[in-house]
Amino acid sequence: MSPGRSSEMSYIVEFNSHIQSYFISSTYGNETLVNRCLEQLAASSAESKTFDVSVYECNIFFVNLHKLLSYSMKKTNLLWSVVAVLEVAVSDDETRIALVNKFRFLPVVSMLLLEVHSSDQQKRVLSLLHHLSYGASIDGQEMFIERLIQKLLTLIEQNHEKKGRCEVAQLALSILVNLCHRDLSTTFVLTRNTNVSAFCKQIKKFDLLAWKMYIILEQNDYIKEIDLHYLLRMSFEEVRLMLATKNSFSLRHVVDFLRSVRTLSGTREAEPAKAAVTDEYFQRDLKEFLQEMEKYWQTRTDSPAGEAEGRKKKTKQKVEPRRDRTSEGLFEILECIVLLKPDDKELHRKICEFGPAKLINHARDDCAKAIDLLRTILEKNPTDAAFAEECKTVLASLMTMITNCDDERLAIAFAKLLTTIGKTLNAVDDPMNEVAEQFYQHLFGAVLAHTWERATFDYSLADGPVRVYLWALHTFNELANLCPTYWYAKLTNLLKQKPIQFLIAKGLIGGSDVELLEALLQVAASSEFPKQDVAQMIDLLKSNLPATGQGRVPLAPVPGNVHNIQPPTGYSYIRALSRDLQERIDQAVVQMQDAKAAGLINDVEKSELVEFYTYKINMQTSLMNDLRGSLDGTTAQITTLMHQNQLLMAEIDKNQKRSLPLLLKESALENENRLLERELLQMKSAAATYDKKTSQMKQELAEYIKKYGEKSQKCAALVKEIEHLRARDDNYEKENKRLQQELVAMTKNRDDARKLLKLGEDDRQRLTEQREAERKQYECKIRERERDISKRTDLIQQLEQTLVQRDSTIETLETEGADLREKLKEREARIAQVEAELKENEKIQQAIYSLMNKTKK
Repeated sequence: MSPGRSSEMSYIVEFNSHIQSYFISSTYGNETLVNRCLEQLAASSAESKTFDVSVYECNIFFVNLHKLLSYSMKKTNLLWSVVAVLEVAVSDDETRIALVNKFRFLPVVSMLLLEVHSSDQQKRVLSLLHHLSYGASIDGQEMFIERLIQKLLTLIEQNHEKKGRCEVAQLALSILVNLCHRDLSTTFVLTRNTNVSAFCKQIKKFDLLAWKMYIILEQNDYIKEIDLHYLLRMSFEEVRLMLATKNSFSLRHVVDFLRSVRTLSGTREAEPAKAAVTDEYFQRDLKEFLQEMEKYWQTRTDSPAGEAEGRKKKTKQKVEPRRDRTSEGLFEILECIVLLKPDDKELHRKICEFGPAKLINHARDDCAKAIDLLRTILEKNPTDAAFAEECKTVLASLMTMITNCDDERLAIAFAKLLTTIGKTLNAVDDPMNEVAEQFYQHLFGAVLAHTWERATFDYSLADGPVRVYLWALHTFNELANLCPTYWYAKLTNLLKQKPIQFLIAKGLIGGSDVELLEALLQVAASSEFPKQDVAQMIDLLKSNLPATGQGRVPLAPVPGNVHNIQPPTGYSYIRALSRDLQERIDQAVVQMQDAKAAGLINDVEKSELVEFYTYKINMQTSLMNDLRGSLDGTTAQITTLMHQNQLLMAEIDKNQKRSLPLLLKESALENENRLLERELLQMKSAAATYDKKTSQMKQELAEYIKKYGEKSQKCAALVKEIEHLRARDDNYEKENKRLQQELVAMTKNRDDARKLLKLGEDDRQRLTEQREAERKQYECKIRERERDISKRTDLIQQLEQTLVQRDSTIETLETEGADLREKLKEREARIAQVEAELKENEKIQQAIYSLMNKTKK
């Protein structure tokens, strides 16, 4: 994690600590601290992935943010600070989906739209709603949907006649398209709240958005004359208007339409699609589009000061969205066009005239899209070696950007581009090796530096960083095929590392990204791929980790249906009650008519019947309003429970991920775990027996209460009868005495029942205390086992240290022994030499003696 990322996480932690004090006492100091944290987070970069929903603190942050947004509707500073943070968070698709599905920000932001009234504030909230609603699956029966659709229809009705295409109306229509796309329940709510014919006339000038709404509403009269040629021209016209008005949100609809046209190539409508993209009007519109885009980039380049000043004004006023998505949309449109016309050399030449460096510079905040465009051009023109050589010139600058930021999309796009350039040139030269080596060290340097310290690697990585590692691994596998003398040994060394094997296993069992899975299968086809180790990792992940897919076994028990809470469907409940009221009204009218026919009621007039109906209708209306209010409260409560559930699930995932390094080591305590499981089963059986006994006692208690209630009713009836008999006649004293005796007997029975009830309560309390004592005893056993585990771990560490010391001592002794052996050999050689000299001396002496003897003779 980079320093910037850690500082942003510290702001999230600080916000979570200050917000609780703010909720308890909304003082000026608490509000200032909370607002300062929000402003720091709103100023963070959108590419740094600050709001990672797989991090536990971020989950708590979004829950508190949801509560704060509902709590601070009237506090302007805090309100727009929260909106600024959400504008940064929705830039990441994973976080945006979590904000809608898990944290349910769509209802509260919709309520915010009902509260703001100025045009600038409406634009800002509408822009946030546009991002949140894109691709969201929403139940049309939710309470806020109808109010939101009514507000959007009102905005369209009030602004559609303004000069040009009003941005507020266009945003409102875009949100309606997002809400109703492939959702019949929301479309039904829309048609119920507006006149469809009048609505279609109001949106007629919004071109592509209007066409999409006509398809949703199935208004064939409005789209029967629109063909594919016209829609493509409409798309380019939409982009030109957007470049003139800066309404970048409409680019998403253009990209979706172009992608849908591309999908037609494999269907029955392939011929119309091919004819449309080869039409002369399409060629002309495409040429004008490229010219307009170049003018737009030129304008941005010529006025940097104006842009900076504009940014300052935006940050001060806090009215406009803080990030311009125009460049991202333009590069996506270019990529779609290249995919639509893969064989158009002239189109590729026009795009290549911009040059890779120019395209990267114009991308600014979103280089990943520009890199994807370069890669798409190379893939569709594999013989264009000149353009591949030009793309090599931007690799060094891109590597510098990757080193300075944590943008995962940029790193993945860079890895894919590096692979594509190598395949296009069918070779890897020294400049590419140098850049690839920097990329290699940047990603895998820490893994290779700590080979034996497995704890230094974070096995709880989120899916984003895992995808970066795996795409980079695929890149180096391709480079090893192209240049084995430089990369084969490095790739082999990389595949031997346990963290890399773990990442491969996690990518293989994920399976959500088909393209990444295909790349991993290419890596697995290499001869040095550790198949057995990766298979063991896969078995470990499937049996112990919360892997994606079916069949996971969580390490911690998860409550039964806590995470399956569905959004409330209040309309069905209200409709059932209203049907019940209507039936009761009909029954009352039938009874009145029968009474009138029988002569019991003679003066019933129409006015009285009207009053009766009015009274009943008013009663039904008030009841429905009360139900709506209670349903809103229930919805808020369910939202809070869902947030708490998300926090619990995040905590469970966090605890499970922490246990992964321990799971990678051999478990020496399996027998003890089995014993604990048996004891747990015994405890569960004992608890089930206790619950059964408790339910039996509750049933007996209910029977006693029922009997006591019946006897009490009998007593009341007898008392009334006694009073009546006393008033009528005093001759029933004997009967009265007898009844009093029965009453005394009943009172005695009641006392006996109370005693039995008290005994039952005492037994239940005793069983509760016994169960609590057993639970404490079980916890003590668990703590003792944990202490034993820690002692054994310490003993193992001491033994390992002793072994290391003894190994070093043995090595020292072996070296000393070798030295002594060498010295001994030298001394033995010296002794042999001295003995040889002594023998020679003895021979000489004998020769001298013999000579002396000869001379004496």
